[in-house]
Amino acid sequence: MPVELDLRHLCAPEPMLRALAAAGELAPGASLAIIAPRLPRPLLMELAQLGFDAEPEAAAADGSVRVHIRRPCDDQAAA
Repeated sequence: MPVELDLRHLCAPEPMLRALAAAGELAPGASLAIIAPRLPRPLLMELAQLGFDAEPEAAAADGSVRVHIRRPCDDQAAA
């Protein structure tokens, strides 16, 4: 079962810091999902710079957003 972190109850910058820490521990090809209080644009930009795939879902009624984060396999990162 994929890991899911609910970060909605945290104050900034804690959600971003925890999401980056969790992403950094992913094995190649592994993924996790986070639930952020709103669309985490700075996090998405940082993840892209670090070479992660990140796909946000549409916002929920309360404004929160689930983001799927995946570390590419080593052979995909080299391509």
